[in-house]
Amino acid sequence: MKSDAAAKSFATLLKKILRQYNPEEALPCDPVTQLVIAYLQWGATRKQAESAFADIMEVMVDINELRVSHPREIIAVLGDDYPEVHERIDRLREALQEVFVREYAVAMKSMENKGKKEQRAYLDSIPGMVPYVAASVTLISHGGHALPVDEKLVALLANEGVCEPDASPAELESFLLRQVKASDTLDAHLALQAWSDARKMPSKVTRKTAAKTTAAKKAPAKTTKKKTTKKKVAKRSKKK
Repeated sequence: MKSDAAAKSFATLLKKILRQYNPEEALPCDPVTQLVIAYLQWGATRKQAESAFADIMEVMVDINELRVSHPREIIAVLGDDYPEVHERIDRLREALQEVFVREYAVAMKSMENKGKKEQRAYLDSIPGMVPYVAASVTLISHGGHALPVDEKLVALLANEGVCEPDASPAELESFLLRQVKASDTLDAHLALQAWSDARKMPSKVTRKTAAKTTAAKKAPAKTTKKKTTKKKVAKRSKKK
């Protein structure tokens, strides 16, 4: 991900995506609300997350009720077919409980006067946190320099030659932030999310993997040539 080729591939791809997609703006909201929305969107789509959040808020009085609700109650609202619903809800509830313990409320008031790096560090330290959610809250609620990345975006960008297929979301985010100005990160995120939402999770085979496979197939041919040479030498020895 450090190569100039990867940076050039991403720059070309991002320009194409920005021309192709024109998603609705993400309206700023308080950090805890954004945290909930981001957990619903992580590994899912923006449309799924917005619909799920609306369904939850129709049933729950507020986010504090969501915090104290049993996982089964929340899963019943989302449906068992919601992507990775059990892990998603476990992480969400763990994060909300930690916020409550730290703040004595379901709010992040202590973050308001902190710098952008401190705000991100606060989020990253929350149990159950994932880089996608921390970046989403940092970017949308605090206007920080962050780009939400989940496993699907890693796979998609790996197929475009932007990163290695085994790159972590945190590693990829760090690389992308070196390519995108702080003032452009929200537009880049919304476009990348729309692009990701429109595509299926790709297979794990990437260009680099394919290249290795080709090289492996050519290797036996060299071995065969060496064996042939040895046989010829042996025959010559007999004639003498």
